[in-house]
Amino acid sequence: MQPPVFYASPKSFEDDIVILGAQESKHASKVMRLKKGAIVVIIDGLSNGYRGEIIKIGKDKSVVIKLHAQIRNFGEPDHVVTLASGLSTGYKFDTIIEKGTELGIKRFVPLLTEKSKVRLDNIQKAQNRLARYNKVALSAAKQCRRSYIPDITLPIKFADFMNEIDEQSTNIIFHPGKLSIQYSKEIFNNSYKRVTLIVGPESGFSDTELELASEKKIIQIQLGKRILRTETAGPIITALTMNYLDEFK
Repeated sequence: MQPPVFYASPKSFEDDIVILGAQESKHASKVMRLKKGAIVVIIDGLSNGYRGEIIKIGKDKSVVIKLHAQIRNFGEPDHVVTLASGLSTGYKFDTIIEKGTELGIKRFVPLLTEKSKVRLDNIQKAQNRLARYNKVALSAAKQCRRSYIPDITLPIKFADFMNEIDEQSTNIIFHPGKLSIQYSKEIFNNSYKRVTLIVGPESGFSDTELELASEKKIIQIQLGKRILRTETAGPIITALTMNYLDEFK
């Protein structure tokens, strides 16, 4: 049986000792009922994993761990993949983050598109959503045993995101249009370690947005005859991409 995974803030590491935060300590001591001597894996959210041993459980149930070995890029893919996905109503983006994290996404960008039904004019509301997204990403990272907690940006307008596009990256937008080509492994530039995947909301992208993407020389791709929900498209596209990049080996 593999040792359980817990998260510790990089600030909580002191030499070869780390004390888990209140929530993680509670999960380890009360939920999982781990005892002194149990072997665990600690992730710092920055691509480092550590194998360690519980050496003390305090009266307040705080868990103290002695670290034995560091594992760099524990559970991490070789490529840096960004998933920019159109925001939809409800908790659909939570699903995109959860599944995308499990599949190896490094950065999530919630997109506000012209056809999107979501409008986040209230900065506090946007920050509340971001806090929830980060919790989903942390939970998924622990579950899938990876050491990097993906970056998640505040929602950004499509046009503004176009200004951030890295030319030293394979950039792909998914849209079932006449100019779209079939997705295949040959699309990827092997000299690039960065990939950006752009997915719209259910209503898709506007002509103006597609023109902006074309100006940035972003490859327009289709996935066949069926139209996928945004919370389905994001994870499927990520899985196909990771397969083409040989990240499942």
